Amino acid sequence: MVELNQLLLEFESNLTSEAVTEQWKQRRDSWMSEVQAAVDPSQLAEFLVELESDIEWEAVQNHWKQRRESWVEECQVASTLEEVSSLLLELESNTTWEVVADEWEENRDNWARQMYEFNDE
Repeated sequence: MVELNQLLLEFESNLTSEAVTEQWKQRRDSWMSEVQAAVDPSQLAEFLVELESDIEWEAVQNHWKQRRESWVEECQVASTLEEVSSLLLELESNTTWEVVADEWEENRDNWARQMYEFNDE
């Protein structure tokens, strides 16, 4: 469980300040502590939705607007690490390169490989 918590935090920490709302910047520190303390996949899914709701529209692919509502619904019923990791991967893959840190491009392959391991368990 701790691994997925860390992967969620790693994705968030690679978002630039342009990617997120002003409200997120105020909430971020406590959100990070709560994610670290989460012990249940459904809690992580809630934190994932919270992060996504504070990502600016300009920071995601255009088709995300159509996908978002069902994605949020899937997060609300997600109860396994496999489900949450798939939803996090989907959000990350819909986030534009312009709003992630430069080093994310180098680190993403390793991050994604760790994410896919949840789907093999």
